[in-house]
Amino acid sequence: MSKKFTFVFNWKREAIESFLIFLFGGTLNSVVWCEGCWEDLYRITLNFTYSGFTWLFLWKGSEAIVAVLDAVYTWLEYPLRRFLLSALSIVIYTSIVVFFLDFAYDVIVFGLTPSESFEELNGAPLVGAILVTLSINAFMHGRAFLLEWRQLSVDMEKLKTEQVSTQYQSLKNQVNPHFLFNSLNALTSLVYDDQAKAVEFIRRLSQVYRYVLDKKDEELVPLEDEIGFMNNFIFLQQIRFGDNLKITLSNEQQEGFLPPLALQILVENAIKHNVVSERYPLTIDVKIADDYCYVKNNIKEKLDKDSTGIGLNNLKARYQYLTKKQIGVENDGVDFLVKVPILYLEK
Repeated sequence: MSKKFTFVFNWKREAIESFLIFLFGGTLNSVVWCEGCWEDLYRITLNFTYSGFTWLFLWKGSEAIVAVLDAVYTWLEYPLRRFLLSALSIVIYTSIVVFFLDFAYDVIVFGLTPSESFEELNGAPLVGAILVTLSINAFMHGRAFLLEWRQLSVDMEKLKTEQVSTQYQSLKNQVNPHFLFNSLNALTSLVYDDQAKAVEFIRRLSQVYRYVLDKKDEELVPLEDEIGFMNNFIFLQQIRFGDNLKITLSNEQQEGFLPPLALQILVENAIKHNVVSERYPLTIDVKIADDYCYVKNNIKEKLDKDSTGIGLNNLKARYQYLTKKQIGVENDGVDFLVKVPILYLEK
């Protein structure tokens, strides 16, 4: 997953870092690679300045390249593409920096004309600069990879926490005394009024429990399975509330995946937050089309809500760690609409 690119500039830190890089590069080059420089103050000053600026431009340029590549192609998702782009960017950027620094050095220090400077250019400084830049980039890209790996581990732990929370809340909702009491109360009425429907109610209730228990450890479930579960859940709720609750489910596609119980959470939230009565019937429309699930209900909020308020936030958090796509929420005071993306597994 690519990351959002942000640029934060701290001029004090940048000034200190730039000075230290300039000092380190100039000193290293003067001590290790410049033979006889210490015998000539003017020569060592020029060499120190040239080397310092070379290291500074190569280091800071490499930092910028790593930051841009991190935002576009991460090591964990695109390792080969990232490696090739990193290598190509090193060669191109280093060649440009060395060319202009050598050109400026020849013109300013030795007083050569541009044409004479071009004739003096050779590949030796470029080879050395590329080796230096490779060392810098090996450190920076290695650091970037380790940071991404660590962040992935943190994200996975957060996702597991959100899943456990959802699993617990879903199981709690299905087996809490209110749900059991309401289900048994509805079943009692059906036994006397419509035995065939009572048998169907028991069958659907058992399937709801089976689905919750079977899918509680899954990150994603097929959309088709979620639709089947929702048909059973809707049947139970409509038996409970009768004509006071109207739920429609229309699906124009069967392909794709959803986090388990995603639709149930949204439908249950609508029931918990709004009045469901003969005077104020609740209408919930569930539509699946164009790679999205739309859950829409009219608004008549309860004064006393039997809700923890974490269902939708929990679902948003799960999506945050599964995909870059976001859940959309619209509230115009009359209708409440939640738009949930359908996900697809990469092959």
